[in-house]
Amino acid sequence: MHLFDPAESKGEIEKLIFRVTQKLAKKIKVVPTSAYPLHDNPFLDWTANLFMVSRRQCIMLTNSCSLYSVVLAGKGITNEKSIAEKSLKCLHEYMLLDSTANLFVAHIAPHMGSATFCKSGDRRVLGSMNELVFLAKSYLLEMRLPLPQVNMRLNETPMSMLEHHNPKLAFLALDIQPKP
Repeated sequence: MHLFDPAESKGEIEKLIFRVTQKLAKKIKVVPTSAYPLHDNPFLDWTANLFMVSRRQCIMLTNSCSLYSVVLAGKGITNEKSIAEKSLKCLHEYMLLDSTANLFVAHIAPHMGSATFCKSGDRRVLGSMNELVFLAKSYLLEMRLPLPQVNMRLNETPMSMLEHHNPKLAFLALDIQPKP
C-alpha cells in the first residue's frame, strides 16, 4: 500500500480511498487521517464498516457515492493490506455474479496497487450503511441466505439517499456521468 500524500490535490489522487469506521480502524490497527473530500473518480471511493452477525465479524464495503455494497467475512482481516486485498477480491467476485465486472476491470482494477485510509465522514452514507447492515443481519440470521444473495438483495434495495433508486442502478449510472 502506498501512503497518501496530503499535499496531493483532490484532482490528482488516483488511489483507492477506504473510509473506515472507528471500529474497523481499531481492528486493522490503522489510525486513519481526517476525512477527505469525495474522490473525483466515484469508483475509487469506498466506505467500510465492521459489524457482528451472531459472534462472527463481517465487513460491509460500500461505494460512497452509489451505496453499492458487498458484505464479507471479517475473519483474517487484520491490517490495511488484508482489508484492501480481501474486500476488493470479494467485490470483484460479486461483480462477476452481478454482471458489472466490466466496471471493476475498467475503473477499479487499475488502481488496486495503492490505497489510502481515512475517517468516514459522510453521515448520510453511514446512516444508509446502518440500514444496509440491519438488512444484512436479517438476511444472514433469519433467512440464512448465502453472502452472494445477501449482496444482491442489498444492491436491489431502494434507498432514500438515492431518491428511492437502488444501489445497483446508481452504481451503473456512475459510468455514464460526464467527466469534469
